[in-house]
Amino acid sequence: MNNVGRAVDDSFSYFEQGIERMARRVEGMPVDHVVLKRLFVFTYQQMQDSYNAFLSQFGLNDNTFLALVLIYNNPEGQLNPCELSNRLISSRANVTRFSDELVNAGWVERKASTEDRRRVELSLTPAGQTLVEAVLPKVWERLVQQWGVLDEGEMKELNRLLRKLLAGQAKVDAS
Repeated sequence: MNNVGRAVDDSFSYFEQGIERMARRVEGMPVDHVVLKRLFVFTYQQMQDSYNAFLSQFGLNDNTFLALVLIYNNPEGQLNPCELSNRLISSRANVTRFSDELVNAGWVERKASTEDRRRVELSLTPAGQTLVEAVLPKVWERLVQQWGVLDEGEMKELNRLLRKLLAGQAKVDAS
């Protein structure tokens, strides 16, 4: 294991040790569930931080890049901030903030809706379209690297398990 892997392992070990201490103090703690929850969050955060560091070379982060891709991929070539907020699972205030960043960078423009003048539509500028088309292949390469520790069968199994967790969470939330 390299130094980075060891540091990540050591960092997570801190949480595992704390969970074990807590389990000794509080009867009935579902240790495996707590460890999995923390491991899930920890892994997500490590991957997200790495992905955002990668995107920063293009002046982007995960939210801003995904917003550009969603606009790029929308059949009408535009999205209103409310739709973008829903698709990104992000607050409208947050979408307004990074929409401002994208407009200021010259990648997105705001236009009044042709259907409702009170609504604003976000669309890519030619520079935004060029950026998305240039960065997408690099992002795909990065994602293959990030997920490359898993073989094809493991990827399918993880996909199945995450979908099962997602569906189960919807049931928990509904109860």
